[in-house]
Amino acid sequence: MNGPLRVALALLLVVAPAAAAVPLAGAPSAPSVADGAMPTAQADGGATPNGLPPVVPAANTSAYLALPDDRMQTVRFGTVTLDVGGALSRDTTKLHGRYTTAQLREAFAAAGDDTVERRAVVNRTADNLDQRIADLAARERAALEAYNDGELSTRAYLRELATIHAAAESLGSTIDQLYTFDRASGMPVAVTRIARMKARLIPLTGPVRNQVARAMTGDASAPMRVYVETSDSGFVLSMVQEGQFDTQYVREAYFGDGLDSQWVDKPISIDEFERRLDELYPWVSENKDSSDSALTGEPNYLRSGVYAIAYNHPHGTVSNRDLAVYYDAGTQAVFFETQQLDVSQLPTTELANETDEDLRVVLRGTHADGPMAVTVVDATTGEPVDATVAVGGEPVGRTDGDRLWTVAPRGTFSVTASARGANVSVTVPNFA
Repeated sequence: MNGPLRVALALLLVVAPAAAAVPLAGAPSAPSVADGAMPTAQADGGATPNGLPPVVPAANTSAYLALPDDRMQTVRFGTVTLDVGGALSRDTTKLHGRYTTAQLREAFAAAGDDTVERRAVVNRTADNLDQRIADLAARERAALEAYNDGELSTRAYLRELATIHAAAESLGSTIDQLYTFDRASGMPVAVTRIARMKARLIPLTGPVRNQVARAMTGDASAPMRVYVETSDSGFVLSMVQEGQFDTQYVREAYFGDGLDSQWVDKPISIDEFERRLDELYPWVSENKDSSDSALTGEPNYLRSGVYAIAYNHPHGTVSNRDLAVYYDAGTQAVFFETQQLDVSQLPTTELANETDEDLRVVLRGTHADGPMAVTVVDATTGEPVDATVAVGGEPVGRTDGDRLWTVAPRGTFSVTASARGANVSVTVPNFA
């Protein structure tokens, strides 16, 4: 057996098994997390005119896009670790994308000054890209359906999303190159068509999926826990990670029905779009440090009826995309959103406060699928205690004598802290 093969087999042996659903008990009026759907009441202040999912308002911080209550199908945690198969799939996908871009450049160069051949190269490439984007979108839908039907584990679903993410990023680079050659050839491919290609890639990539891809390749110091909610046409992925300067909460939400697949263009002005976003995200509007309504080079999304904006605000990280919002003028809905927040800056409310023997456990959180802080202290002195923490029976980390940040699940769940030979459990009912 050669060296590389021995290494690959050794790595396969240490890959953790697929994560199962976390068995969290639900309220009598709603199924448990293990059962999937966890309907909850949501404020309708951000509801769209056609009943698509609301952007849920939050007190003194950013609002957020949520899945419709009555369409929620799964609510689970997944753990991502080194995954040789997933890493190889991702790397192969990225290489394929680079090869496609290289092919386009070579074909265009080979056409020389032949305008007819140049235009033919551009048209063939556009047709190829349209088909590949359609295939990727179909792959994402098939993965969601299989996951909702129980045919994919949470870990397998996350791996598939990470691979699609890598493919979509590669296609984005090829589309940019196509636009350059299209202009040089007299625009045989309409600018609107290229803009639509870019817009169709929006929900296929995201910051959580990027972190999942990194974890699969072993580029992470510890297993990564990702909270997953799905509906029949979308998903929410959220996680807490340690950044260079802060502890970060990263979230992405996608609802497919909010994106007009027929691309009915109902243009609005940038001013009108920003006014709509001011209504949906009032705290961000009032407190933003900066905003960017372009997000990409030409052709911009708005040429396809899709509008995008990114905000930097006081509860965010060092990123210039603390909140990125994508809005379809045809459906009049936000269909995709990403958030990257500094947990230490977020306003929280007390979810539970329990004392047993000489330990006190305090939980503070924001909303379901949002960041939650677990603090364990000596009940007598109030001094922090280093404790191990489990959510729904699954270990999630240690407080390290301070506090542990994790993602709060939806519905009724339990948190157990263990230290000094004692276990203290608290239950949060019907969290939404």
